[in-house]
Amino acid sequence: MKPLRTYIILKNFSLELVQPFISFVSAAYGLIGEQLGLISSAGTVLPSVVQFFLGYVKARAKTLVSFGTFLTGILWLVLSIVPFSIFFTIVYLALDASMGISIFGWYLIMEKVSLTSRGKILAQYSFYSTFGGLIATLITGFIVGERFSLIRYFFIIAGVLTLLDGVISTKFDVDYEVKNTIKINISRELKDYLLISFLFNIVWSLAWPLFPMAQVYVFKMNFSEVAIISVISGSSTLLLQRKIGKLVDKNRKIMMFTGRLALATFPLAYALSTSVYEIYLANVVAGFTNSVNSTAYMSYLYDSSSDVKRSVGIYSAIGGLGDLIGSSIGSILAEYFTSIAGIDSIRLLMLGVGVLRILASIFYLKLPEPKPFKPKIVLK
Repeated sequence: MKPLRTYIILKNFSLELVQPFISFVSAAYGLIGEQLGLISSAGTVLPSVVQFFLGYVKARAKTLVSFGTFLTGILWLVLSIVPFSIFFTIVYLALDASMGISIFGWYLIMEKVSLTSRGKILAQYSFYSTFGGLIATLITGFIVGERFSLIRYFFIIAGVLTLLDGVISTKFDVDYEVKNTIKINISRELKDYLLISFLFNIVWSLAWPLFPMAQVYVFKMNFSEVAIISVISGSSTLLLQRKIGKLVDKNRKIMMFTGRLALATFPLAYALSTSVYEIYLANVVAGFTNSVNSTAYMSYLYDSSSDVKRSVGIYSAIGGLGDLIGSSIGSILAEYFTSIAGIDSIRLLMLGVGVLRILASIFYLKLPEPKPFKPKIVLK
């Protein structure tokens, strides 16, 4: 299991050097409207679309992880020389799609290694993931500060480290392969879960284009302040990750509800805060939401599925579609309201999104607790 741990730590170290700042720096360089909406949602939408199609492709999980990781590393290097324009957006979209390949393979491997205790083991690997990225964000934020052009050097570093991570992925001692295609049986639990996830993702992603606009134009943050927000989130996640994993195993549905409910904290913080320090305080809650997000929802999907590979693909595609719809609506609303009411209208939009997140989270209480399927698959 050591290569798995090393891989996920290095993967997130390289990713967190740059990923938390992409939307922020895009907004700072004038990419707004639909382009900012695409960039803000690309990290979830494109991997989700890619994962849907991969659900119908015969390939080993280890191969997917390696190929996706190498391709991502190359695209980070390309991104370092592309100007902030439509070309930057296109390359970044391709990069996020490539990450979807490696993430899909990783999900399949995690399904195998977490068979004995879903919440606990998924939380353990999420802990390694968070640990890997925590210091990285701080490094970038404080070195770049207000010298935004320096971010390109970190694109290069991220690319080199990701290529190294691709080499590590070839040494995995765990793999996943479905020998016989199973006709997927979509259970009642899975149907309900997919519908609720789709609706929540629309509401969730409404705020994604609003966050970088608020950071740049309302609170006038720099890289250091964005880094502090990310580090606070990561630190609280490290403290809570394993404890939350155990709670997920005991009462998964309640944890799923509270995990979504707590997501209302962030848009409400941006709507009501008078300074960046109040936003820092609100991001302590991210330790809880991140921990639940990395365990409970995939755990529920695994146990609701007769064919994990295809179910992950369908779940990802439906979630990605919801993200695309929500972020597109959010970017259109932001552009419209700021043009007629000024930048302070972002606060009002954030308030509305916060209320919608609270209402949408209630649907998770309606989900039944599934009995895990035991399909006939061969795991290697």
